[in-house]
Amino acid sequence: MRHPLEELVQEVEEDIGHRIVLRSVRPPEREFRGRIVSRGGYLLLEYHDETAGYFWDHDIIRELLALVREGYRDFVLYD
Repeated sequence: MRHPLEELVQEVEEDIGHRIVLRSVRPPEREFRGRIVSRGGYLLLEYHDETAGYFWDHDIIRELLALVREGYRDFVLYD
């Protein structure tokens, strides 16, 4: 059984026709939330993961995926 977030990523991949790669990052800027980076053949979605093991980052991932569906590429999300 897949996690609902995995299913959402697959849906967005099918909608946009590109693979999506998720990567957690811990940037020095506290106001950084996430980033969409267009790479050759796939989109990299980096999200601020402050505390490993907690799921607060799922909202950020959902927000980034919604932006991807709207057509955003090479975009940075701040608080």
